[in-house]
Amino acid sequence: MSAPRNDPDEVRAARAGLRAALGGRAAEKASDAYCLAFARRTRTLGAGALGPATAATSAPVAATVVEFGGGAPVPALPRLTERPGWAQQRAAVEELLPGGTSGAPVRLRTAVRQKLVEDARAAALRALGEVYQEVERLAGSLLRPPPAVLGDPQIPTAVTAVCWLNRTLRTFAPPEALAEVAAAEAVTALDVPRRLSADADVPNHRCLGLPAFQERTGLTGRGVTVAVLDGEVALTHPALAGRVVQRRNHTPEAWGNPSPHGTAVAGIIAAADPLDAGVAPEARVTGYKVLATAPAGHADDFGGAVALQQALEDGADVANCSWGAGPAGDGTGREARAADTAWRLGLVVVKSAGNRGPGEGTMTTPADAPGILVVGATALDGGRVEDYSSRGPAGPKPGPDLVAPGGGRAARIRCCLVGGGFGDAGAGTSYAAPHVSGIAALLLQAEPDLVPDQVRERLRAGARPLPGVPEAAQGAGLVCLA
Repeated sequence: MSAPRNDPDEVRAARAGLRAALGGRAAEKASDAYCLAFARRTRTLGAGALGPATAATSAPVAATVVEFGGGAPVPALPRLTERPGWAQQRAAVEELLPGGTSGAPVRLRTAVRQKLVEDARAAALRALGEVYQEVERLAGSLLRPPPAVLGDPQIPTAVTAVCWLNRTLRTFAPPEALAEVAAAEAVTALDVPRRLSADADVPNHRCLGLPAFQERTGLTGRGVTVAVLDGEVALTHPALAGRVVQRRNHTPEAWGNPSPHGTAVAGIIAAADPLDAGVAPEARVTGYKVLATAPAGHADDFGGAVALQQALEDGADVANCSWGAGPAGDGTGREARAADTAWRLGLVVVKSAGNRGPGEGTMTTPADAPGILVVGATALDGGRVEDYSSRGPAGPKPGPDLVAPGGGRAARIRCCLVGGGFGDAGAGTSYAAPHVSGIAALLLQAEPDLVPDQVRERLRAGARPLPGVPEAAQGAGLVCLA
């Protein structure tokens, strides 16, 4: 399923209207979607009968994403395990603060990663700083909240927010403010946010070799943190209780509305239950709410990128993203840039391929990010790739990296339910991805200093190719620990 194509004549007319209202530089840098949104909003408000200045003031696009030049690629976290003397240096640091109840001692790797994050953040904020301040200044107090709501975590109080991870800012400032800043050389594009959508329609661990692997190694994910960027995870589920921390809400829906999708994803990763255990039943889960109960309340792609950014800053080891923000691009879009930068800085990013198969080129963004792990879906027994599972290519990626059980019509995923217990969670690549996130947690428990590229190499090397299935559908094959 592909995105509907815009009418070229409508786009040309919309861009001409934007040029008349906001000037040539804004029109040059505006995306088709931004031009159309501006034109449709103007018509809705009846601005056609008004003068150009009034139209610009009265008909803002609800939110605008301003993109900046990417700058030099950030340095990637080095392969620490290959450095002479690293093991001795790490052991000396770990003696300072042995693992407590979390099982994770202080890590020298964490300090190295944090330094790279700080440098990348500072460089990006310097590049965005002048434009950010100008947008805030020109917007004035038009959209400022009253003092009574300042500091309320549920209410977005800033006219403008920055995502340094992909060098973008999202603003609710009026268009006349953006007409001035669009002339800045650092600004490359004006666009509208894209709504996130879950990659599921509403576990089988045996085919992955998990039971034998855990019996042989004793690995459970202890001491590893997996960020779940999804719907709200049910804190009270007995199989997850005490190991889930809700970190940040990027939706307009208040906390206290647990999601079947987010709870199922977290359960596949980390449920601790004698009969329905997750892949890494002692891993810690941090929740970043980007999906709401109603799809209209889902975060947009900017919110998704900021959630990924915060998971990186919070020190998560793995981030599971079982959603997409529209069709995958060529690997250079802002969602792909955010995911790829987080990967280079040491965060293992696992992304569902999407549920738009079986056609070619149907993966959802940011599956086109060169660095991240993209996961397609098989039947529960791992014997075939499900038709709904999206296929490549997507930018530089020929297809998903791996496939894992996602369920289908014949047998669907059984996992944690919001009200407690276990049951039918549905089917989708949303549920394939957390299998891989859980396995990544096991690998990182065994070898904490692995960088994301090494995690991917181990997973792809151990995968079992499915006979007769093209790479565009399965990548290296079924993720396997046997």
